[in-house]
Amino acid sequence: MMFDIPNMDADTLMRDLGQQLRLLRKRRGLTQAALATRAGMPRPKIVQMEQGRGSIAFESYARLAAALDAALKVDIAQRPTLEELGDIYGE
Repeated sequence: MMFDIPNMDADTLMRDLGQQLRLLRKRRGLTQAALATRAGMPRPKIVQMEQGRGSIAFESYARLAAALDAALKVDIAQRPTLEELGDIYGE
């Protein structure tokens, strides 16, 4: 049996991060402009970050998290290989 594992490439991960930032900004009741002012960065950079586009320095994500009164956590987890999944599910 073949397992369908989502392709979690860098672009997908960056889009997911951007969506999480956007949701948190909205929960905090902030516009992109207000968040940009709090974080000390231009609004177009906030737009790029929320869309998961461009080459953004890690420091920018840290500044944005601080401006959102949030913690920035990086969790690098190993995904199981197809063989490991077969062992797990007995297939």
